[in-house]
Amino acid sequence: MALVNKPTAALKYTWRDASGSIGHTLIHVPFATSTTLALAAGNAIAATLPAISGCVVLSFDLTYAYVQDAPGDPASGSRVEDKGVFNWLCANGLQSGFSIPGIIDAVLLPDGRIDQANTDIVALVTVVEDVGALFCSISGSDIVSLASAYQRFSRTSKRQAAPR
Repeated sequence: MALVNKPTAALKYTWRDASGSIGHTLIHVPFATSTTLALAAGNAIAATLPAISGCVVLSFDLTYAYVQDAPGDPASGSRVEDKGVFNWLCANGLQSGFSIPGIIDAVLLPDGRIDQANTDIVALVTVVEDVGALFCSISGSDIVSLASAYQRFSRTSKRQAAPR
């Protein structure tokens, strides 16, 4: 099992029509294309679109995707709505966060907090905080340190519910 790249990256354009409805256009670029070049091409195409559509382009996203070539089986009893929530302090004084579905009991303390001394959690924190200061908040501010980490259960949809 390995994460392998898809053959292409995707430029996804989001449109809005006169009624307020949203539509999308997906255009592919070779995976090896640099992000700088792909974004420049995306902007070039976006500049041509208003001349051929009555809709307005709201935005476009560039996505480089990796997928498992042979995904394994999830751990027995794992549930996506059982999340580990990680909140990070940022250089601008604000916080940023993400959650990890199916958090395992081995990284939890009895009160529901995540054990920040657990070696797997230490490895995650090191990657987020130290990988060339690459990870940041949505505003672009550098992530400085882990503020809190705890278990949270999300609502379970009918599709997610355990079989009866």
